[in-house]
Amino acid sequence: MTIKTLICAGASAIVLATGASAQENIAVGADPIFDPAQDRPVLSWTAGIAATARFATSDDFDHAENEVEAFVELAYSGFHAGLIITTLYQDPADDVEYEANLGYGADFANGMSWDLTYGYIWLNNTNGHAEEITASLAFPITQTVDGAFAVIFDPDTGKSDQEFAFETALNDRWSLVGLVGNSDRDDNVYGELGAVYAINDSTAFQVLYEDTNDGDGLLGLTVAYEFGG
Repeated sequence: MTIKTLICAGASAIVLATGASAQENIAVGADPIFDPAQDRPVLSWTAGIAATARFATSDDFDHAENEVEAFVELAYSGFHAGLIITTLYQDPADDVEYEANLGYGADFANGMSWDLTYGYIWLNNTNGHAEEITASLAFPITQTVDGAFAVIFDPDTGKSDQEFAFETALNDRWSLVGLVGNSDRDDNVYGELGAVYAINDSTAFQVLYEDTNDGDGLLGLTVAYEFGG
């Protein structure tokens, strides 16, 4: 199986983004869209780590930032709970961002599934924090292409982000992933396009281009490892 932590950001990614810029939309941890918890009817756990280096495409591919994300998740019969820890690159006040999430998802007709997840995000030194409620709907587009819609709602501001993501398997090793989104919170449009190579069942490599309509593009290289039981 393709490592869920690398899929489109997520639709982790993709969809469990903690911010509205494209650069913040890849996330490790629970991915209710392409690795739904309802597919795990018994108690299970998953953990993993991903390391990413990003380069500025508008500045001769100069190094822009490094990021390390680690996660642990428990899932049982549609319920899932997790913790994600993300390093902050050259932040003057904080070194780490934490996200705790709790959600539930279920299958319904024609291979479709839904998920509702609450996330609480906080920092290790300052008092900065945020809450998010993510509603997502996943569906097969063809036999080899999966799609997903998501709305990420901020209860503090009443604003949201809206995203569409897809994943398609090119063969047993390579997958193509992508995402487009509109952010009412940051007043911009963002997108991602990349490829994932499954080195084995637990390790994958990803190349991802991320951009917004009001910022510069980034090219990210990610290696991720995941295990569980």
